[in-house]
Amino acid sequence: MVPQVLIDNKASNRFTVVEVAARDRPALLLSLAFALFQSKTMVHSAHISTYGERAVDTFYVTDLLGGKLESKTRLATLERRLLDAATNQAGELLDVNAFAMSS
Repeated sequence: MVPQVLIDNKASNRFTVVEVAARDRPALLLSLAFALFQSKTMVHSAHISTYGERAVDTFYVTDLLGGKLESKTRLATLERRLLDAATNQAGELLDVNAFAMSS
């Protein structure tokens, strides 16, 4: 399954809705959460679903100030990071030391 990322600013009045569909695997959610963290978003709600080998995870996010993500550049970067997270194995994407140092 080819991963897909859909970003919608019209589905909610307060949040940017981000849906990621990908093949389920160990640490997929961790990889997606790290991509959201790297993109400096706040997750207000997460809805995690699996259908056999397929995962569909939906996140309601804002920027750090509580606004929707509006910048086309920022949205493109978020989409790229989430696609990378959904495609790569967790070990390839996550560096635990980098995560600990950035906190």
